[in-house]
Amino acid sequence: MFASGNWVVDDHGPVIDAGPGAAVDDHAPAVDWAEVERRGRRAGLLLPTLVIALGASRVLLTGDYAGLHGTAALWLLLAVVVLVLAAPLAAALVPWLRARHDVAARVQYALRTHVDPGPGLRSRVDALARRSLRLAWMRRALPVLPLSVLLQAEWDRPSSLPAATVLVAAYVALAVWHHRQLVAARRWTVAPAGPPRAFPPIPWWEPWLGGRRLLALAGAYVLVVVLVLAL
Repeated sequence: MFASGNWVVDDHGPVIDAGPGAAVDDHAPAVDWAEVERRGRRAGLLLPTLVIALGASRVLLTGDYAGLHGTAALWLLLAVVVLVLAAPLAAALVPWLRARHDVAARVQYALRTHVDPGPGLRSRVDALARRSLRLAWMRRALPVLPLSVLLQAEWDRPSSLPAATVLVAAYVALAVWHHRQLVAARRWTVAPAGPPRAFPPIPWWEPWLGGRRLLALAGAYVLVVVLVLAL
């Protein structure tokens, strides 16, 4: 790591603004972290709601789910619903899971509002910002995903139109969340809240979050499936 003017450059991460704008603001309003954690627990129900909305609308539109059809698709969807609902329930009942959930809520809040979460969590927010930017390719994929489902839809079903409305609304909500996450991540990467520092080291698996590597992995998976079916 070396300093250059108002910038700190590190071999393990992006350039971080270490100028006066990145310093801790002693006059910043105090954050009620207990309230942040409570809001995070309530927000934990949003992911199950989104998963259920996307899965149920797909089944109602096409009759399939994750490659299964008919009754098998319904049973798989039910299993997924049970799993996603069990996660917030476990976080509320199991102390160590609740503690992890509360930490995640603090990290997400710090990124979105650009506030210093304290010395124990700064590196986690730094890593979240960097990984969110690696997933920027999703903004191009999100409009395609609902379109692929709508093209497969059986429009003669009475439930098709309501299911299509729910599907599109769910993907719009996901796209809006993703856009806001990217904006917050870019802001944090340019000028992270808190004192000057280097971003944490990049683990071996993180570059695979990038669009090209995931696309290559998906292509390899499809190729393997085709070869297996051909044998």
